[in-house]
Amino acid sequence: MAGPRSGGITQPVERAPAATRGAGISLATLWNALPPAGRIALVGVVASALVAVALGVFITREIRHELLEAEGRGLQAAVAAVEPSLAELVDGPLSADEIALLDRLVDRWILDGDRVRTKLWALDGVVVYSDVRDLIGRHFADVRPRLALAVERGIASAVTDLADLENEFERQYRQLVEFYVPVRDPDGRAVAVLEIYQDVGSLEEALGAINGATWGAIGSGLGILLIFLVALVATTVRSIGRDRAAAESRAGELAVLVGAAEALASSLEPHEFLGRLDESVRRGLGLSRLAIEPSPAPTSTALRLPLRDGSWLVAERASSAPSVDDERVLRSVANSLDAALANAALYAEVRDAAQQRRQLLRQVVEAHEDERRHIVGELHDSLAGELIRVLYGIRGIGARSAHLPREMVRELEALERLVAEAEQHLRAFMSRMRPAAIDEFGLAAALEETVSRYRQESRLEVRLRVRGDVASISPEVQLVMLRAAEEALLNVRKHADAKRVLVSVRADATHVVLSVEDDGVGWGLGGTEGEGRGLGLAYLPERVVGFGGDVQRLRSRLGGARLVVRIPRGAA
Repeated sequence: MAGPRSGGITQPVERAPAATRGAGISLATLWNALPPAGRIALVGVVASALVAVALGVFITREIRHELLEAEGRGLQAAVAAVEPSLAELVDGPLSADEIALLDRLVDRWILDGDRVRTKLWALDGVVVYSDVRDLIGRHFADVRPRLALAVERGIASAVTDLADLENEFERQYRQLVEFYVPVRDPDGRAVAVLEIYQDVGSLEEALGAINGATWGAIGSGLGILLIFLVALVATTVRSIGRDRAAAESRAGELAVLVGAAEALASSLEPHEFLGRLDESVRRGLGLSRLAIEPSPAPTSTALRLPLRDGSWLVAERASSAPSVDDERVLRSVANSLDAALANAALYAEVRDAAQQRRQLLRQVVEAHEDERRHIVGELHDSLAGELIRVLYGIRGIGARSAHLPREMVRELEALERLVAEAEQHLRAFMSRMRPAAIDEFGLAAALEETVSRYRQESRLEVRLRVRGDVASISPEVQLVMLRAAEEALLNVRKHADAKRVLVSVRADATHVVLSVEDDGVGWGLGGTEGEGRGLGLAYLPERVVGFGGDVQRLRSRLGGARLVVRIPRGAA
């Protein structure tokens, strides 16, 4: 075994490049790479960020609302100071003195640096008082819903863009807040609504300061969360990189092991699979030499691994010694190689035993045929000749029958027929034992003689079909095919209950195939296949296997059984 396994190819071979890493890592890859705790942390970070943003928006809106509410409550207190006077003045048109009185009250209690204008509305939408005299007495119906809302709630406010008709004298301001405060009489009934315009500048300044503080705190929290998230992602990316590198390394090792397994499984002949193993493993690991040697010399750059049969697996790389990973892979290869070599040895033993068995079977078949030939020769030279002489003697006596009694003549004629039939049966028996036609004219003529005899004996419809050059087949194979056809026909006659039989022989470039099929009962009736269709067929494979052939029992296209015998054309 060591002879064909020694040696190796020594030219340098570059290691096959590993799979190229992707330029980036997708979010799905990051998510799948995170452990459960990391996923929970990431979800918590994102959820905290969303909650913080939502909270900032909510706080801003609530602060704006609360500022307006606080300003409204202040205006309610201011209006309460002048409410008795205002309630007395809303019953009818105001005189100049009443307007002057209202101017003084409004300037003292209502207006300041941010409150820039007031209007006193009757509940039906008529302007009772305004610091703009042109508005007094005018009616604006679209204001009534806001007046009703103020009476219902106690106060109403809204930021206006001054587009309404009632605001035509306030449009020099960019934006104002309208406050509607109801005016009530001593009985608590709303009799009017005082509208106060306030500049939003101070509100926006206060709101901006509060928003700045709020979003500053939220931004700090989000910054901390972002730092944590970046650290988590960076750690995950590094972990993915390490895992990917390890996976690529394992994939390379697995590819080498798969290649080695394929090489070892490609054949049971050591000289075949060792060459493929050398090519696969050496190329996969980038080795300059891979060989199996009986006693290699130790070197600093070579890796030596012992095998069970006493030899060594030697691996070398031109630029450096094999790595630890290479050694791990090569140890796996060495283990597989031990198993492959053991299997090859067992295969060789089985193959030799099978070859010996085939040779013994052929010798048995040849011995049988020699014995048949010897028996036929002995019968021809002894018994057949004696029967002929007896027959001629009886016929000689019969020639003188005129001088014999008639009863004796009839007995001589009966004896002559008996001896003639015995001689014919003997010749038919000798023909079956060793057909002369196969020695003189070949398989086709011998099969025609066999089929003809079968027709006469069985009264069945039998057809013969011969295709290919059967004459060039070796005499031994021709004889095996003839014996198989005889056994199959005898089996059909005894067990098939058939009416039609088709016998065909085909010779092609690689095989000789005999097929005998019938329209009878098929296989397996009356017991097992061998018992149901005759014991003779049970011994047919033993005759065929000696020539490397096989026997198949199939279902016939005619409806019954089909026997197929296949022998390699070159068998001899």
